[in-house]
Amino acid sequence: MDAQPPTTHDFSSEFLRHHRALWLVAMGVLANAADADDALQEAAIVGVRKSAAFVPGTSFRAWMGEIVRNVSRNRRRGTRREAHHLGRPVDAHTVDLASRVAVSSPLAPDGSVLPGQDAFDDRTLRALARLEPVPRACLLLRCVERLDYAAIAELLDIPKGTAMSHVFRGRRILAEFLATPNATPTTPTTPER
Repeated sequence: MDAQPPTTHDFSSEFLRHHRALWLVAMGVLANAADADDALQEAAIVGVRKSAAFVPGTSFRAWMGEIVRNVSRNRRRGTRREAHHLGRPVDAHTVDLASRVAVSSPLAPDGSVLPGQDAFDDRTLRALARLEPVPRACLLLRCVERLDYAAIAELLDIPKGTAMSHVFRGRRILAEFLATPNATPTTPTTPER
């Protein structure tokens, strides 16, 4: 008997189960909570429409992660084109961070997110915005969602060692930035995938 594509109910339950990790992928690409929400909503619609293409027995999270990355990249490109068309300066590291709630200290000394932390302060968001999308997504998935490196690699379709490297460098950049008043974090030179 042939395996059937997921039903709408199956899709919904799997999507809800992985919602937070998928949102962090969108946040990694877009660096804006409202845009990540919109991208995730759009990706869910695309996922439902393409659910017949999902291969049962494979990772739903990885399959949906690819859709989220593609939708998020398309949204980011559209935002840059719109900004350019409107005559606004287009800076890859300038993002809208005004929608965040300020908190005092979101990170532990080891770079992990403190328990119960659901928002970052402006300095942390500025440091995160300086990271390229894939390293930022790796760091968020590791520190916020606490995924292991193999899961991050699968979700972002990168080698496990690359995920480890992105998290290590991202933590170092954030720690340096947060430890130094008025610091400008360095930007990794890793090309986006």
